[in-house]
Order: sequence, then C-alpha cells, then structure tokens
Amino acid sequence: IRGRNSTGKKIQAMQIVEKAFEIIEKETKQNPIQILVEAIENAAVREDTTRIKKGGVAYTVSVDVAPMRRVDEALKNLALSGFAGSFNRKVPAEEALAKEIILTAKGDTGSFSIKRRDEVERIAMASR
Repeated sequence: IRGRNSTGKKIQAMQIVEKAFEIIEKETKQNPIQILVEAIENAAVREDTTRIKKGGVAYTVSVDVAPMRRVDEALKNLALSGFAGSFNRKVPAEEALAKEIILTAKGDTGSFSIKRRDEVERIAMASR
C-alpha cells in the first residue's frame, strides 16, 4: 500500500495473502476466510467525524459511517498494519498480516486495527 516501488505488484500481493491464509489456518485450525470476516467486523468503525462549514466557521460533527465505508476502512487498516508490521523488520509480510488478522478477529487491543478504530470512535464521541 505504501512505500517505494509498490505499484504493479498484484501477483506479489496475492501470494502474500495466500501465505497469510495458510498461516492462519495452521494456527487457528479454522477457515481463514471466516477469521478474515470476523476481523473485518471487529475493525469496522461505527462513527466518524466530518467537517461542516456554517457562516465561515468549520465545525467537526460526528456522523454514522456507511456500511461499505466501514468495510473499506477495516480492510485498509488491516493492510496498513500488515505492512507496518514487516517494514524494516525481519518478520515476513505474510506472518505480520496473519498475526494482525488473528489478533483483530479475537478483538485484542494489541492490534493496530482495533487501536485505530477506538481512536476514531473516541474522536467522534468528543465531537458530538
């Protein structure tokens, strides 16, 4: 997602995801697609903020998040955390992605995706 020379590497990304699913299946003894769905459910943001201008003054207002945007944000956070977990480290990308998906599916607060969701919802609650 980020970093230099990251465009045009669809096959490499698919291989990373396939290997991550194999790791998930070995560790959890469950269907990796089901684990991914649970991770998306747990990482999805329910409430977010948006900027509204009234009379030349911009306010941040709390709004509910559309279902498709919830899924998109959850997938983005899972992918970013997988990338960040392997960047400048000796951990392979597939292991970092698998670890993040498993932690998020369990609802563990050590997961980047869960931390990100909680942060966004906390900011939204403050701007009510």
